[in-house]
Amino acid sequence: MSTPAGFDVWLVTRYEDARAVLGDAETFSSVDASSSHLMGDKDNLGAPPPPGVMLRHDGDSHSRLRLRLAREFMVKRVAKLEPFIRRLVCDHIDRLAEREGPVDLYRAFSLPVPALVISEILGVPEEDRDEFERATASQVDLSLSLEERQAAAIESAGFFVRLVQSKIENPGDDLISRLILEHTELPLDAAELQGIALLLLAAGHDTTANMITLSTYALLQHPEQAAKLQDAAFQETGVDELIRYLTIVHNGVLRKAVRDTTIGGRIIRAGEHVAVVLESANRDAHFLGDADQLDLDRKSAHLGFGYGPHQCLGQHLARLELRIALPELFRRLRGLRVAVPDEDIAFKNDMVVYGIKELMIDWDEVVA
Repeated sequence: MSTPAGFDVWLVTRYEDARAVLGDAETFSSVDASSSHLMGDKDNLGAPPPPGVMLRHDGDSHSRLRLRLAREFMVKRVAKLEPFIRRLVCDHIDRLAEREGPVDLYRAFSLPVPALVISEILGVPEEDRDEFERATASQVDLSLSLEERQAAAIESAGFFVRLVQSKIENPGDDLISRLILEHTELPLDAAELQGIALLLLAAGHDTTANMITLSTYALLQHPEQAAKLQDAAFQETGVDELIRYLTIVHNGVLRKAVRDTTIGGRIIRAGEHVAVVLESANRDAHFLGDADQLDLDRKSAHLGFGYGPHQCLGQHLARLELRIALPELFRRLRGLRVAVPDEDIAFKNDMVVYGIKELMIDWDEVVA
């Protein structure tokens, strides 16, 4: 298959084949990142990965970065953020209640909540969080021109340069500071810390924002499933079923073969690329029966967070945000509904992360 970036890839669509590729980092390199086939330049394939951007690192280089971050995203540490996330969610629902008429859930709720969670994790000062939220939201605001979004990305990069330098000079109790203060034979330099911060923003902000919006829409389309949100079982299975069913990383995860191998009976030569289609793998009938149906009671070993050494580091955080945000939206906004016809909803089919560009919602009343 030919890609938008101008080179050919093998498509890996079956569940077992997807696991085989993603789980074999010695055969399949991540050097070209997960989306170079969509947004990259074929002449730059194989270029050295940026400092700190571990999704493009392999082997010891990847392990060094991932091990340093893994402890920050363990279940127990992430759980400490629950009171903060609950306050954020409640505050933003209160702000929704102050507005009259339909409101865009994506911009008014789904984008700012994850942005402020990342702010807390990275130790962004309170007085800078409005600036941080505005710059990060602008990068994915399709109502802005490409030049405006690029300018926002440059602004964010400059923001992180200043943030890292401030943590070096005056460390606090936050992820960046802990990485700076940790005693190790190979300490992270400023460029790596900046790369890590940018990666965490990209991986943990817009993805969660799209999941909140798209999940809300899906649940409104399946009211019998939405009724389960307040049940304890939702905490155990519901979020993961939404992640499987929606699979927002929908255009394939790119890998490059470094040696000849065979996948699904096809010979893949060294130097060739494969794109693992998580969406297709998660709906493979050989993996899961009735996979095209949404069932919040279902458990499955889905690939919504990827698989193998590069499996999503922030998956516990994403689950926590969804477990809090979705039940609260449906509990507090009585009569929650989409305020426009389905045919007027614009989906992000043209973007790396699937979602809804604007979801206008309305409701009957807000409860405490």
